[in-house]
Amino acid sequence: MQNESSAPELELKFLLTEAQEGKVMAWLNEHAQAVGQKQLDNRYFDTPKGDIKAHKMGLRIRRWADGAEQTIKLAGTRDGAFSARPEYNVSTHADIPDLTLFPDDIWPQGFVAGEVSSVLQEQFRVHFTRTLWEWSIGSSSIEVALDRGEIVAQGKRAPIFELELELLGGAMSDLVTAAESLNAVFNLAPGEKSKAQRGFELLAKQSMANK
Repeated sequence: MQNESSAPELELKFLLTEAQEGKVMAWLNEHAQAVGQKQLDNRYFDTPKGDIKAHKMGLRIRRWADGAEQTIKLAGTRDGAFSARPEYNVSTHADIPDLTLFPDDIWPQGFVAGEVSSVLQEQFRVHFTRTLWEWSIGSSSIEVALDRGEIVAQGKRAPIFELELELLGGAMSDLVTAAESLNAVFNLAPGEKSKAQRGFELLAKQSMANK
Protein backbone atom coordinates (compact mmCIF):
# COMPACT_ATOMS: atom_id res chain seq x y z
CA MET A 1 0.00 0.00 0.00
CA GLN A 2 1.35 3.44 -0.85
CA ASN A 3 2.57 5.70 1.93
CA GLU A 4 2.05 3.00 4.54
CA SER A 5 4.58 2.18 7.19
CA SER A 6 4.40 -0.25 10.07
CA ALA A 7 6.72 -1.22 12.88
CA PRO A 8 6.46 -2.46 16.45
CA GLU A 9 6.81 0.55 18.71
CA LEU A 10 9.27 -0.29 21.48
CA GLU A 11 9.60 2.54 23.95
CA LEU A 12 10.15 3.57 27.53
CA LYS A 13 8.23 6.55 28.86
CA PHE A 14 8.98 8.64 31.94
CA LEU A 15 7.31 11.60 33.62
CA LEU A 16 9.21 14.83 34.14
CA THR A 17 8.90 17.69 36.58
CA GLU A 18 9.54 21.39 35.98
CA ALA A 19 12.69 21.17 38.11
CA GLN A 20 14.10 18.31 36.03
CA GLU A 21 13.51 19.75 32.56
CA GLY A 22 16.56 21.98 32.15
CA LYS A 23 18.92 19.47 33.75
CA VAL A 24 17.62 16.59 31.60
CA MET A 25 17.94 18.66 28.42
CA ALA A 26 21.50 19.69 29.30
CA TRP A 27 22.45 16.07 30.05
CA LEU A 28 20.98 14.87 26.74
CA ASN A 29 22.83 17.58 24.83
CA GLU A 30 26.06 16.12 26.21
CA HIS A 31 25.27 12.46 25.58
CA ALA A 32 23.13 12.51 22.41
CA GLN A 33 22.77 14.42 19.15
CA ALA A 34 20.17 17.18 19.25
CA VAL A 35 17.80 16.94 16.26
CA GLY A 36 15.45 19.88 16.80
CA GLN A 37 11.83 20.58 17.71
CA LYS A 38 8.40 19.93 16.23
CA GLN A 39 5.01 21.39 17.03
CA LEU A 40 2.58 18.47 16.91
CA ASP A 41 -1.21 18.59 16.76
CA ASN A 42 -2.92 15.26 17.48
CA ARG A 43 -6.61 14.52 17.15
CA TYR A 44 -7.90 11.23 18.52
CA PHE A 45 -10.96 9.43 17.19
CA ASP A 46 -13.47 6.80 18.18
CA THR A 47 -17.05 5.81 17.41
CA PRO A 48 -19.99 6.83 19.61
CA LYS A 49 -19.97 3.25 20.92
CA GLY A 50 -16.25 3.33 21.71
CA ASP A 51 -15.17 0.59 19.28
CA ILE A 52 -11.57 1.80 19.18
CA LYS A 53 -11.13 2.07 22.93
CA ALA A 54 -12.92 -1.25 23.51
CA HIS A 55 -10.19 -3.05 21.58
CA LYS A 56 -7.43 -1.15 23.43
CA MET A 57 -6.40 0.64 20.26
CA GLY A 58 -5.46 4.27 19.71
CA LEU A 59 -6.45 6.14 16.53
CA ARG A 60 -5.21 9.60 15.65
CA ILE A 61 -4.37 12.07 12.94
CA ARG A 62 -1.12 13.89 13.66
CA ARG A 63 -0.21 17.16 11.92
CA TRP A 64 3.03 19.11 11.86
CA ALA A 65 4.40 21.99 9.80
CA ASP A 66 4.80 20.14 6.49
CA GLY A 67 2.84 16.93 6.80
CA ALA A 68 0.20 14.74 8.40
CA GLU A 69 -0.46 11.06 8.95
CA GLN A 70 -3.12 8.81 10.39
CA THR A 71 -1.93 6.25 12.91
CA ILE A 72 -3.45 3.20 14.51
CA LYS A 73 -1.77 1.65 17.55
CA LEU A 74 -3.03 -1.83 18.38
CA ALA A 75 -3.27 -3.47 21.75
CA GLY A 76 0.19 -4.45 22.94
CA THR A 77 1.99 -4.99 26.21
CA ARG A 78 2.93 -2.54 28.94
CA ASP A 79 5.07 -3.06 32.00
CA GLY A 80 5.72 0.10 33.99
CA ALA A 81 7.65 2.50 31.75
CA PHE A 82 8.01 -0.04 28.91
CA SER A 83 5.48 -0.55 26.14
CA ALA A 84 5.48 -2.61 22.93
CA ARG A 85 2.64 -2.01 20.45
CA PRO A 86 2.12 -2.68 16.74
CA GLU A 87 1.80 0.67 14.96
CA TYR A 88 0.66 1.53 11.41
CA ASN A 89 1.00 4.93 9.73
CA VAL A 90 -0.41 6.31 6.48
CA SER A 91 0.07 9.80 5.06
CA THR A 92 -3.18 11.73 4.90
CA HIS A 93 -4.80 15.02 3.91
CA ALA A 94 -8.16 14.12 5.46
CA ASP A 95 -9.88 15.39 8.61
CA ILE A 96 -11.20 11.93 9.58
CA PRO A 97 -9.14 8.70 9.47
CA ASP A 98 -9.96 6.10 6.83
CA LEU A 99 -9.38 2.70 8.42
CA THR A 100 -9.57 0.92 5.07
CA LEU A 101 -6.15 2.38 4.24
CA PHE A 102 -4.57 0.18 6.89
CA PRO A 103 -3.86 -3.54 6.22
CA ASP A 104 -6.96 -5.73 6.26
CA ASP A 105 -5.43 -8.38 8.50
CA ILE A 106 -4.69 -6.22 11.56
CA TRP A 107 -8.24 -5.91 12.87
CA PRO A 108 -9.84 -7.93 15.69
CA GLN A 109 -12.41 -10.54 14.75
CA GLY A 110 -15.73 -8.95 13.79
CA PHE A 111 -14.22 -5.48 13.35
CA VAL A 112 -15.32 -4.06 9.98
CA ALA A 113 -12.98 -1.20 9.12
CA GLY A 114 -15.25 0.48 6.56
CA GLU A 115 -18.26 0.49 8.88
CA VAL A 116 -16.26 1.84 11.81
CA SER A 117 -14.72 4.57 9.63
CA SER A 118 -18.15 5.83 8.62
CA VAL A 119 -19.06 6.74 12.21
CA LEU A 120 -15.73 8.00 13.59
CA GLN A 121 -15.84 11.21 15.60
CA GLU A 122 -13.10 13.35 17.11
CA GLN A 123 -12.86 12.73 20.86
CA PHE A 124 -10.07 14.98 22.14
CA ARG A 125 -6.90 16.79 21.08
CA VAL A 126 -3.33 16.62 22.26
CA HIS A 127 -0.99 19.53 21.47
CA PHE A 128 2.68 19.51 22.40
CA THR A 129 6.16 20.63 21.49
CA ARG A 130 8.49 17.70 20.89
CA THR A 131 12.24 18.22 21.38
CA LEU A 132 14.27 15.44 19.79
CA TRP A 133 17.65 13.78 20.21
CA GLU A 134 19.20 10.77 18.53
CA TRP A 135 21.26 8.67 20.91
CA SER A 136 23.73 6.08 19.65
CA ILE A 137 24.44 3.54 22.35
CA GLY A 138 25.99 0.12 21.86
CA SER A 139 24.91 -1.07 18.42
CA SER A 140 21.60 0.80 18.58
CA SER A 141 19.95 4.05 17.60
CA ILE A 142 17.48 5.49 20.10
CA GLU A 143 15.18 8.45 19.60
CA VAL A 144 14.70 10.54 22.72
CA ALA A 145 11.68 12.86 22.74
CA LEU A 146 10.78 15.41 25.38
CA ASP A 147 7.08 16.26 25.03
CA ARG A 148 5.57 19.31 26.69
CA GLY A 149 1.98 20.39 26.07
CA GLU A 150 -1.58 19.52 27.01
CA ILE A 151 -4.59 17.30 26.43
CA VAL A 152 -7.86 19.10 25.66
CA ALA A 153 -11.17 17.24 26.04
CA GLN A 154 -14.50 19.12 26.03
CA GLY A 155 -12.84 22.21 27.48
CA LYS A 156 -11.00 20.26 30.20
CA ARG A 157 -7.20 20.41 30.09
CA ALA A 158 -4.41 18.26 31.49
CA PRO A 159 -0.67 18.90 31.13
CA ILE A 160 1.79 16.66 29.29
CA PHE A 161 5.39 16.56 30.45
CA GLU A 162 7.04 13.33 29.32
CA LEU A 163 10.31 11.84 28.17
CA GLU A 164 10.13 8.96 25.69
CA LEU A 165 12.95 6.68 24.55
CA GLU A 166 12.11 4.71 21.39
CA LEU A 167 14.29 2.03 19.83
CA LEU A 168 14.78 2.97 16.17
CA GLY A 169 17.10 0.08 15.43
CA GLY A 170 19.31 -2.32 17.31
CA ALA A 171 19.03 -4.24 20.56
CA MET A 172 16.41 -3.98 23.26
CA SER A 173 19.19 -4.26 25.82
CA ASP A 174 20.64 -0.96 24.60
CA LEU A 175 17.29 0.76 25.13
CA VAL A 176 17.27 -0.55 28.69
CA THR A 177 20.87 0.64 29.19
CA ALA A 178 19.94 4.13 27.97
CA ALA A 179 17.02 4.30 30.38
CA GLU A 180 19.18 3.07 33.26
CA SER A 181 21.77 5.76 32.48
CA LEU A 182 19.11 8.48 32.69
CA ASN A 183 17.55 7.01 35.79
CA ALA A 184 20.89 6.81 37.56
CA VAL A 185 21.14 10.59 37.31
CA PHE A 186 17.51 11.75 37.55
CA ASN A 187 15.45 8.96 39.16
CA LEU A 188 12.58 9.44 36.71
CA ALA A 189 9.04 8.28 37.43
CA PRO A 190 7.66 5.75 34.92
CA GLY A 191 4.92 6.95 32.59
CA GLU A 192 2.45 4.09 32.73
CA LYS A 193 -0.27 5.56 30.52
CA SER A 194 -0.26 6.56 26.87
CA LYS A 195 -1.49 9.96 25.72
CA ALA A 196 -4.56 8.23 24.31
CA GLN A 197 -5.34 6.56 27.65
CA ARG A 198 -4.97 9.85 29.48
CA GLY A 199 -7.16 11.59 26.92
CA PHE A 200 -9.97 9.06 27.26
CA GLU A 201 -9.78 9.28 31.05
CA LEU A 202 -10.01 13.08 30.90
CA LEU A 203 -12.92 12.83 28.49
CA ALA A 204 -14.75 10.43 30.81
CA LYS A 205 -14.24 12.73 33.81
CA GLN A 206 -15.53 15.73 31.91
CA SER A 207 -18.54 13.79 30.62
CA MET A 208 -19.42 12.79 34.18
CA ALA A 209 -19.03 16.39 35.35
CA ASN A 210 -21.40 17.58 32.61
CA LYS A 211 -24.17 15.19 33.67
